Amino acid sequence: MRLNRLFIAISFALSPVILDAQEISIGNEDNRPIEERIIYSNETTLHATINTRGLGAGFKTGKIRSIYKTTNWEFEVSYLKSQKQIQLMGPYFSSTSFVYGKLNDVLVIRGGYEVENRIYGKPYWGGVELRWLYGFGGSLALLKPYYYAVVIAVPSSTGEYVQALEHQTFENHSQWIDIIGKAPIKYGLNEIKLRPGIYAKGGMSFEIGTGKTRAKSIEFGGMVEYFPQGIPFMAENPIEYFIPTLYLSYSWGSRYNKY
Repeated sequence: MRLNRLFIAISFALSPVILDAQEISIGNEDNRPIEERIIYSNETTLHATINTRGLGAGFKTGKIRSIYKTTNWEFEVSYLKSQKQIQLMGPYFSSTSFVYGKLNDVLVIRGGYEVENRIYGKPYWGGVELRWLYGFGGSLALLKPYYYAVVIAVPSSTGEYVQALEHQTFENHSQWIDIIGKAPIKYGLNEIKLRPGIYAKGGMSFEIGTGKTRAKSIEFGGMVEYFPQGIPFMAENPIEYFIPTLYLSYSWGSRYNKY
């Protein structure tokens, strides 16, 4: 009986210490702002991307299913180029840079579904949260013919040939005397062709934001796109049907509750 009373007395005496230790172990949850303790239901972010074939930008809007899983609808616009193209400069002071042999400027619009799964969660005071992700969707490539500003020889009224400035695609390169540079962007706008395709991606995401209401992350991974009709980037090179890329992107946005 005395031992029980002694145990109870010791427990009461140590209870403040135990409670303090528990408070420290959970990071003093009660003293944190309420917005830092809520698990939010939705997330919307913007992102900028650099990849092995160009640049892109887009946004994601998604549902936070649990602390372990988030699903997103993603949309992106990306510029694609050939890995073999080389930027050159025209011979004149007024010349613009150009890519010899280029056939098309290619802009790709993507829309798809993405799933993020948490591997490691960050503590409340900050740090890094690690996730792995995968996604898939549809692509639409817009092909605008690449025009050059060139000098060609044309017959005059006297029957002699004179030099003239024209804007042509590479298909007529055998007629060129000289290249001034790339033609203004307006050339070829009425000749845009569409190439539908599909894509699949996978990667890792590092959440670096310090608060739950703000989303900041760095993502890297790989993507493969398939275009059944193929995309001609450069002359005297095969048409590309499968286009693999590696990418690195930075995202920023917010988390919120949607009722």
